[in-house]
Amino acid sequence: MTDRTVDLEAQDLIVAVPARLNRLHQMVLGSLDPQLTFRQYRTLSRVAGGYTSLSQLAARGNLSLPTVSENVDGLVRRGLLVTTQSEHDRRAIVLGITDKGRAAVETADAALRDLVKYLVADIPAEDLPVVTNALRSLYDRATIYFNTEQIDGG
Repeated sequence: MTDRTVDLEAQDLIVAVPARLNRLHQMVLGSLDPQLTFRQYRTLSRVAGGYTSLSQLAARGNLSLPTVSENVDGLVRRGLLVTTQSEHDRRAIVLGITDKGRAAVETADAALRDLVKYLVADIPAEDLPVVTNALRSLYDRATIYFNTEQIDGG
């Protein structure tokens, strides 16, 4: 921990902004066809990006295997993902994204890109690198804290 003082407005914003963004993501993704939750979107994106096992998805998302498995099962039922048996380990399954799933990711990516453009519209272009660096720092520190707490049993 650090002794750095954080003003009340910064503290309030660091707590409030993620919740507001989460609700916006849910609203945008829920308005698409097919409707997606943010977790479903992230799962589809990650499978499209090469994460093809439940354990990879669980580790990447800091989620439990049962949570990932339930999410994947729902996406398979909807025809957005497929599962096949691994050629190397008969007990393992390999995840793949369907054409319908890939189209859903592309639609969601475009909608989220539009949302981000709207959100940053009032930020001067020369300030965007500062905002990006600050967000990256918050993300990295939150990840370190989360992983430390998981390891320490917190």
